[in-house]
Amino acid sequence: MTASTKGAQAVFRALSLLRHISHAHPQGIGIAELAVQAGLDRSTAYRLASSLVEFGLAERDATRQYRLGVEAMQLGLAAMRSAPVVERLRPIMRRLARRTEDTVFLVVRNGDYGHCLHSEEGAYPVKALVLQVGGMRVLGIGSAGSTLLSTLPDDEIAALYHRHQDEFDPRGLSLGDLRKLVQQTRRRGYADTADLVADGVSGVGMRFEFASGSQAALSVAAIRSRMTAERKAWIAQLIAEELQLGGVIPSFSRAG
Repeated sequence: MTASTKGAQAVFRALSLLRHISHAHPQGIGIAELAVQAGLDRSTAYRLASSLVEFGLAERDATRQYRLGVEAMQLGLAAMRSAPVVERLRPIMRRLARRTEDTVFLVVRNGDYGHCLHSEEGAYPVKALVLQVGGMRVLGIGSAGSTLLSTLPDDEIAALYHRHQDEFDPRGLSLGDLRKLVQQTRRRGYADTADLVADGVSGVGMRFEFASGSQAALSVAAIRSRMTAERKAWIAQLIAEELQLGGVIPSFSRAG
């Protein structure tokens, strides 16, 4: 193996580690699990992870858990500002914000989490700013995360719940509650949630596919007093219509 080949292999392995660290962000991942997921021996994984820490792409805390570093987050934020999915969905989101007068969020799946790429605010004076651009929330919490969760097989949903039970418990969500929410979302073709992210806030979320099967969702959030059952159904129909006008196939159109 030549020096250039060895160098390319090291870069590939380091980037693979960084991807696995990103999937475990923000709760963190230990070096033993990281090595297994990346298919590396522990010493190699530790050496490469230490290099990522040195360059600020990863950080290691006092409990030896690895998370994304500041430099990785800055790269991600820079990419988000011009991500093709954001450019394509921005006019759709602006129309939805204008028509509903509420806040619209674009969320993509990143491992066990939903990652907010963009938001648009409507004209209604009381806003439900429940997620910041760049923020991440475990799937199943919030309307966007719930509709993304519904794409997973039932056994994977159970495994995700057990991995993140410490995030579900404070919200009073049992595995049974999560399964019921997923079943309702699959039946409707969109997620209808209330008080999951914050008391007094309701949302409607609808998923769609982009970039060869990658999963994303649009959601509309508002104070609960505005979100009657009839209005939520109307918002779901609006999201589906706007996505279709933009050449995107929403889950609602496949739900029947």
